[in-house]
Amino acid sequence: MRLLTLSLALALSACAFTADESPRTLLSLPTGQYRLEKDHGSLLFRVKHLGLSWYTVRLASFDATLDFDPANPAASKISAIADVMSVRAEHPTDKDWDARIGRDILRGGTFPQATFASTHIDVTGANTGRVTGDLTLMGVTRPVTLDVTYNGGMDNAALYAGRAAVGFSARGAFNRSDFGSTIYSQFVGDEVQLVIEAEFTRR
Repeated sequence: MRLLTLSLALALSACAFTADESPRTLLSLPTGQYRLEKDHGSLLFRVKHLGLSWYTVRLASFDATLDFDPANPAASKISAIADVMSVRAEHPTDKDWDARIGRDILRGGTFPQATFASTHIDVTGANTGRVTGDLTLMGVTRPVTLDVTYNGGMDNAALYAGRAAVGFSARGAFNRSDFGSTIYSQFVGDEVQLVIEAEFTRR
């Protein structure tokens, strides 16, 4: 299925750009390492079910770090890790549903973690970019690209005890068969769509 990068992937997902609305805010942010604020991040993946709808689940346990350079966003780097057995599908009656997705489709019993590490960032607009990186999932590593939007930043965020903060949204897709997952192919589509939201604070 899909996850993380991230990949977080999330992945997460930190690209950046020259903020169109408030370049001073971006340029006033300190360079350095930022850490994901887990309470304000989400990692969702979607797959086609019976060709009828996009079935959506989330991974509840993931983390990410961002080496952020506001003056040169293309030099930034993102890395993320996710627990593939932390699937939350909120099935109303089947209590083992989450574990089966993590165990059967994502092969979490053998490969409990997925990781994403950026290898290249392209600035595509005033507040958009593409982050390409290596996604390791089910023991296989392949490149995945995320389309990332820089949502804004604060050099002194009161909610985060005065730490500098930045926020991103990211979208991406890959084929699960590329990572060796073909189980339930009669019910579950091959394409996995990633939807990531993340806030990072300076450490």
